[in-house]
Parts: sequence; C-alpha cells; structure tokens
Amino acid sequence: MPTEMATIKEIQTAWGTYRFVESPVDWFAIDVLAALTVLWILFTFWYKGVRQFNVVRYPYIETMIPYAEWDRKLLREKPPIGVGSAIVYFFKTLFADVLAMGILKCEYGKSEKEVVKTRAAKRVAKLMMVWGFVFAGLSTTLAYFTFPHNMIVLDLHHPARIIGMAGGVLMVVGALLWLSVRYKEVNYRGIWDWLGADYLPFMVLLLGISGFVLQAAIYVWALNPSDAVANAFLYFAEHFHAIPVALFFWAFFWTKADHIIYRIFWRIYEYADKKHAASHNISRLPPPTLKVMNKTGKEIQPGY
Repeated sequence: MPTEMATIKEIQTAWGTYRFVESPVDWFAIDVLAALTVLWILFTFWYKGVRQFNVVRYPYIETMIPYAEWDRKLLREKPPIGVGSAIVYFFKTLFADVLAMGILKCEYGKSEKEVVKTRAAKRVAKLMMVWGFVFAGLSTTLAYFTFPHNMIVLDLHHPARIIGMAGGVLMVVGALLWLSVRYKEVNYRGIWDWLGADYLPFMVLLLGISGFVLQAAIYVWALNPSDAVANAFLYFAEHFHAIPVALFFWAFFWTKADHIIYRIFWRIYEYADKKHAASHNISRLPPPTLKVMNKTGKEIQPGY
C-alpha cells in the first residue's frame, strides 16, 4: 500500500503548465507487464487463430461443412488474395466495418445472431464501445509521451485527460446500452449464463468504471498522502482497475470475444470473394433463393 509522501509539482510541458504527482506504480513495472501482455496476445492469436484455422474460417463455414462440394468450392478452390488487395480490404474493413460498424448494416436484412428490432441500438452500443477504446488508446499514448516519467497529471483539462474521460464515458454508456438490450431479448438462465455470453461488454463496463475510480483515488491520495483512508482507497482502486485490464487482455482469445479479431479477416476474405465473383461473372453457393435448414439448425445465408 502506498504510504510515501506525495508531492504535487507544477511542471511546464508542451501543452502548458500542469500539476503533477508521482505515480504510485513505477512505469517500468507497467511497461514490463504490457510487453508480456503483447507477447501473450500474439501467442494466443497464433495458437487459436492460425493453428486452429479460425482466421481463415468464414462466419458461415459451419453451415457448409456437411456439404463437401460446397466446402471445396467455397474454400479450397478460391483464388489467393494479392498483397495489395489484402491491404485495401483491411483498411476498408477497419474504417467501414469496425470504426463505423457497417458490418451491422446487414446485406440480407439480418446479421448473424442479430434481432432486427434491436439492431440499431446494438450498432450504437458497439460504436460507443469501439470509439471508447480508440479514445482510451489515444489518451494512454498521449500520456506516455507527454507526461514526465513516473508522473501523472492532476488537471482535468490536459488533452490526455479530456480524451481519456471521453473514452471512459463512451465505454460505460455503450456497455450499459448493450447489456440492457441483450438482457431484454435473450432468455438467460442466470447471472453466469449472462456473464458468459456477454463477457466482453461486462469487461468494457468494468474497465470504464474502474478507470474513473482509479483517477479519483489518485487525486484524493495526492491531496491527502498521509491519510489512511486515502491510501486504502488508492490500494483498492489500483487492483480494481488492474484485474479487469488483465482479464480483458489475457483471457480475450479464450472467450467468445475472439470472434471480433477473426471477423476482420473473414470480412477481408468476403470482399475478395465478391470481387472475384463479379469479375468472373459467377455465383457462389448457396444461391440467393435457397432457404434450407442444415443439421445444425441454422438457416443457410444467401451467397452472391
């Protein structure tokens, strides 16, 4: 528990003069944990995404497996994607489907496992969560390069603070909106069923709330460094924020949340297949008029 004396310093920066306090956690420890987290993410992506072929699987592959002919035509006989095309489709996917959530503008009137009447609310919720993470990432990057080493700004009008608070608000509101919509439309068997199905929004909600709690604790501790309650609050807030952060990144690929990463690759393949089908004047299986239920009980979505 931090008990050392906190000294508030006024420091001139490129953004102006701000009040800073020494970080209760050394940045070197944070950097080491961040590096280990990146290595873990890369390993799990290679193991679950590449080795288990999740990256090259399409969302509708599961409905195709019983039909060997379709599997061959939809997978093994597809032409390779050129590097240039892959780059173009990646940025199209990033800006159109991820940052603008265009993927929920379903081409066939209904996206995978989305209820039509709640799709608009879900799109808003996902937009808020995605942009909340974007703002949080920008805030963290800005703070890392503009804050003096091992120092944390207290003034809320610093650009890193403004962007970070905006990101936190978007994450919290977006997660609450998503969870409220999902709770009403899904018949969950209990809290654990709900948590398992919506692990990612729960984590986003905890990340946003715990981030605000941690910043409040740092501010209280900086003003009352010798106060036992302030130190206890800071100790609690540090762990309250660190645990969701660790769970989010270290458990990401071991939950249903990993489909977010895979879907980016699926969408790139989908754009390439559409271009191939159009340029060669061919139709992909299944045909648009096909309305058949396979043995998994899922309706086969139309092709192009």
